[in-house]
Amino acid sequence: MAERRPTAVEPIHTARTFEAAIEHIIDGIERARLRSGDRLPNEEELAAALGISRPTLRQALRVLESAGLLSVRRGAGGGIFVIADLVPMEALTTSIALEEEVIVDVLRARRVLESAVAVHAMQVMSDDDVSELERTVDLLRAAIGNRRHVMRADGMFHRAIVRAAHCRTLEAAMRAVGRHMAPIRDAYSGGVELDRKTLEVHEHQIVAMRARDGEALEAVLDVHYTMLEDVVAAQRGVARAELFGSSLSLGR
Repeated sequence: MAERRPTAVEPIHTARTFEAAIEHIIDGIERARLRSGDRLPNEEELAAALGISRPTLRQALRVLESAGLLSVRRGAGGGIFVIADLVPMEALTTSIALEEEVIVDVLRARRVLESAVAVHAMQVMSDDDVSELERTVDLLRAAIGNRRHVMRADGMFHRAIVRAAHCRTLEAAMRAVGRHMAPIRDAYSGGVELDRKTLEVHEHQIVAMRARDGEALEAVLDVHYTMLEDVVAAQRGVARAELFGSSLSLGR
């Protein structure tokens, strides 16, 4: 097996999307003059070099593997290997288009499942559940301006909502959605203004759930979903409604 050479990948300074990661990985392979059989750094090293999360890196690797440029092997003796001397750009374009469809599919599923979970949680949650939701909001408030901490607190809030539903089947379903959401959230640009908007949305969601107000909950969830959907639609140069349609009713 060919000896691994340094891969000249550079940190991503634009919006941290899987598309940008793909471009930087290809550029790094070509700059380092890697050939079929050469090995790239492992996931941890590559994600650190690119300045992205591992879920986003895995999304990029999945596209590059589907296009026939890389092979990602698990287990002992595994790693990330170049398997083509020519970059298959035509296949890569198709793979990226398919991955973008997956993103839209995940965000649509999120609207349906997360809305159902929030409605059920609103009906069955305990005072302890509400206290935990408020704790995560306090953590988010303290993290304003620190994107990494804001995203961690945001994740804790969503997991607390799922636990408040007291349904293991719903927990399993939301874990699956969460795994797909991680790289999508990583593309979220952040910034203090958007951090504060996230905080405001979560505060309003708790108020609506405590009041058992389904109409108010529907409205605040729609605002929350739209924040990320707008980013995805803007990156594709289309209107949000073209990808996601009109807001979904919670079935009052």
